[in-house]
Amino acid sequence: MLSRFFKHWRGAYLGIPKEIWFLSFINLINRCGSMVIAFIMLYLTQELQFGIRDAGYTMMLFGAGCLVGSYIGGWLTDKVGSFPVQFWSLALNGIVLILMLQVHTFWAMCFAVFIMALVSEVFRPANSVAIAVNCTPENRTRSISLYRMAVNLGWAVAPAFGGLLVVLGWSWLFWVDGLTCIGAALMLYALMPPKRQREKKAEVAINTDIAEPGKSPYRDKKFLVFALLTCLNVIVFMQFLWTIPLYWKEQFGWSESKVGLMSAINGLLVFLVEMPLIFQLEGRRTHMHYIRIGLLFYAASYLFFLLPIGFTAVAILYLIAISLGEMFVMPFSSNFVYGRSTGAFQGQYMALYGIAWALANTLAPLYGTQVVAAWGYNTLWTLMAIQTLLVWGGFWYLEKGMTGDTASNGQEAAVHGVEK
Repeated sequence: MLSRFFKHWRGAYLGIPKEIWFLSFINLINRCGSMVIAFIMLYLTQELQFGIRDAGYTMMLFGAGCLVGSYIGGWLTDKVGSFPVQFWSLALNGIVLILMLQVHTFWAMCFAVFIMALVSEVFRPANSVAIAVNCTPENRTRSISLYRMAVNLGWAVAPAFGGLLVVLGWSWLFWVDGLTCIGAALMLYALMPPKRQREKKAEVAINTDIAEPGKSPYRDKKFLVFALLTCLNVIVFMQFLWTIPLYWKEQFGWSESKVGLMSAINGLLVFLVEMPLIFQLEGRRTHMHYIRIGLLFYAASYLFFLLPIGFTAVAILYLIAISLGEMFVMPFSSNFVYGRSTGAFQGQYMALYGIAWALANTLAPLYGTQVVAAWGYNTLWTLMAIQTLLVWGGFWYLEKGMTGDTASNGQEAAVHGVEK
């Protein structure tokens, strides 16, 4: 039995290009330092003594920065290529994080958080294009999952390690996060230098006609609906980052280190389970089908908080459900985007997908904190479950309307053509 499991696990990684491994390793280094984001709400409320409403307004600026950064990142990627955008985003983000230690007032922190988010989010469309260029339709979902596995391993390390650093002092958090960003930039330059990326881009253009002009995402009505639904489901998921730590701190009485360790379970579960799960599922059903399964897990995760059971038990049930939902929703959503984006507008497709995330990041903390302040946590959990079920219906309707869509069918055909 163990031998069979090992073969299945090993098979999930075969055939993934080395460039995807490099990009995943770079993101592992970067995400291992993502401690400021994991603890920013606690930093604002505990260290800077912001009220929960002011913290929510501050983090709304984080989402706004992500939104602007996504648009700029997609535009720059189409103009100058993915490498310089990734490199400078990582390097500058490291510098901004270290400088944030000097910021203590409300308005200055709002500005600093906006700049931090803008600079860091410029990275996402460029990185997505780099992954799309370096993988094929046959290994795309697994390539995305490998990349996400690295991100989630980093996410498992970051909050756990960050919780321990907070004990030494908040300044450690910002210094370590900033230096890991700079380290990731240097690693990118070492493993994937600009010359190699120019050669790879030329090769892909010759072999796949990727340089041919495609359709603008802003004229792709079905993709616009997909982006809207993505925004709504990300608002649900991102409560994990913005309001769940506050809930555990205020209602459960947990310390920052325990909050960090519990949050790390999400990254660890995704790291261990997602790759073999995707390998087993890929090509059996449409992407939309798996996204809808994930949304049901999202809804269940928040409903668990309404159960009259112990704090630790309900937290573990939540983490298992939200992690399973993430494993279904995110890789198949990304694969849909990669398969639908083409040619000269590829960066803009990635940017629009990033904008959906950024808009969700703008609304999620404001939505969550204001509902909690006005009506309490249980109301928020109920609203999250209802919203998720409405989004489930939206994805069902979208898939039904995409029957006969050439772009969608071509993408799904590529997925169904994968051999196990």
